[in-house]
Amino acid sequence: MNEELLQKEAIREVIDRFSNLEIDVKAQAKLFTADASINVFANGEQTMAIKSRKEMVEQFSAFTAAVKKAYHMNGQQVITFEDEQTATDVHYCQAILVTVNEDGQEMITNNYIRYTDTLVKEAGKWLIKQREQEFVITETRALN
Repeated sequence: MNEELLQKEAIREVIDRFSNLEIDVKAQAKLFTADASINVFANGEQTMAIKSRKEMVEQFSAFTAAVKKAYHMNGQQVITFEDEQTATDVHYCQAILVTVNEDGQEMITNNYIRYTDTLVKEAGKWLIKQREQEFVITETRALN
């Protein structure tokens, strides 16, 4: 198999592993560089600006604390190499979260997200250095 395809598969593994870990924030953080930058947007406005792996764990853990169940499904993905150590990945994800509101009713939130990641190769391993996360559509309703 050609080297570029092997590297693309390694990057896909990082992206899919992040989704498969669902709300295990500490495990997800290991897929990012220590100095990772994460910018989250919803409705065209920035809602989070994270500047390190440590800050990611703090903010994402607070966000996911109320989540009872989670399900993620990745879709289209395009990977472009800047050089042998840097790549850009654009991919789409549907993230479904179940929480309980103040009345005890289970609520389901469907998030349709576009990620633009810059990955770097550190010690032979691809890690996410920068993430732009855009919540394109979010829908919340009572779970029946």
